[in-house]
Amino acid sequence: MRLSEPQMQRVQEETGASVVPEDNPSMPALKQNFGDHTFFLDNEGLHIWETVTDEPTEGSKLVGVRIASWSSEEKKSLVPHEPAPSQVLEEPKLDS
Repeated sequence: MRLSEPQMQRVQEETGASVVPEDNPSMPALKQNFGDHTFFLDNEGLHIWETVTDEPTEGSKLVGVRIASWSSEEKKSLVPHEPAPSQVLEEPKLDS
């Protein structure tokens, strides 16, 4: 699933992960292997994020799924593995 711009910003702000740009040379292989998602990189590896609700909204809960981990401390290559839940971003609380 592709995230909206506000959802991408939310993930980046709350996790420190970076979006893999669409023009990255690895993007065709990522999409072929994992589907059309917004991909994020962080210290743990490669993640995708999904909304929990059936109809995504800007404030919906997001669940991170790690699909590849770094192969070494140098963080130069990734090793794909079975999807593993990594983090949940709760719906932001609205001020009353």
